[in-house]
Amino acid sequence: MVQRKGLVSTVIAGLLFGTTIPTIKLGLALIPAESFVALRFSLASIFIILFLRKQGWVYREILRSRALWSLGLANATGYVTQFQGQELVSSSNAALIISTAALMIPILALFYGHEKLGPPKISGVLTGFIGTVLVVTRGQALNLASSEFVGDILIVATAITIALVFVWSKTLVVKFGGRAVTGGIIITTSILLWPTVPLDRDFSGYITVQAWLYIVFLAIIATVGAYYFLMKGLETVSPTDSSIILPIEVIVAVLLSIVIFNDPFNIYSGTGAILIVAGVILVSTTA
Repeated sequence: MVQRKGLVSTVIAGLLFGTTIPTIKLGLALIPAESFVALRFSLASIFIILFLRKQGWVYREILRSRALWSLGLANATGYVTQFQGQELVSSSNAALIISTAALMIPILALFYGHEKLGPPKISGVLTGFIGTVLVVTRGQALNLASSEFVGDILIVATAITIALVFVWSKTLVVKFGGRAVTGGIIITTSILLWPTVPLDRDFSGYITVQAWLYIVFLAIIATVGAYYFLMKGLETVSPTDSSIILPIEVIVAVLLSIVIFNDPFNIYSGTGAILIVAGVILVSTTA
């Protein structure tokens, strides 16, 4: 029964994470990227400090750690490139490219000596990256000067930072626990994002009610809520079992993008999407 509750919590986390990319795309029509992402993480940090502090999400010792601030900087950089990139690419493309972080994690883990790559993971990585090429190109020649290609590159940079944060955080998680590290990363990220806000030069500062709804949803539901259920699931299920979150997240994000934005899909991008999901499943479920 406990195991089932853990799996349910993990599935809920995957569903919530899957809503983030379409919500970001909706919000970017109303508020500039840098202000949007800074407000998202600031509100999430305030919520954590006020309501989750006593549950182990705020730990002073880790907040004084140079390693945590390095993680926060990498995370903040990744979110800036994501929000900027999503202004230029479709929501479904962004979701699929970001999901390739799962394919980069074992490569980085190999480089840092955390684990070895077996044949299934190698197959998953190769399958996923072939799918990424199909999603980015859609079977056409690349125009390196196009805004969409620039957006794709920015989203790839986001996937790289996600993988880096995942690998680099392993030592801190072992020492302080997942909740303390998650809370610390969110808090440091929110602080480090604010210097980027002046890049929104044409922003008047006025935020509509609709934009605030997107900010609140991303901060409370899709950030704090998603991580809360992820950590809840990790209390009773193994990391391998919790990896089902990765394919759930990308499938939800792509389906919502198609429904909300009518994102275009042809045989190449559709095949690429299938290959990416298959690669992610292979990598994330192989011990």
